[in-house]
Amino acid sequence: MCESKVVLVKGNEKTIIMEDVTKIEVIDEYLRLFGLLGEYKEIKGRVIGMNLVDHEILVEGESD
Repeated sequence: MCESKVVLVKGNEKTIIMEDVTKIEVIDEYLRLFGLLGEYKEIKGRVIGMNLVDHEILVEGESD
């Protein structure tokens, strides 16, 4: 499968925001994360890294 998890990075802490993400849209300073079943979540932040082997996308910003 090609889904990834999106992880919020704050200092040395990492928190999983959403798993099984299939698509990310960038809208100004927001990221819209779409899941495998069509659900989505919007967060304010930016992508700071990707580990494609581990299917992990690192973001810096705010989560609700």
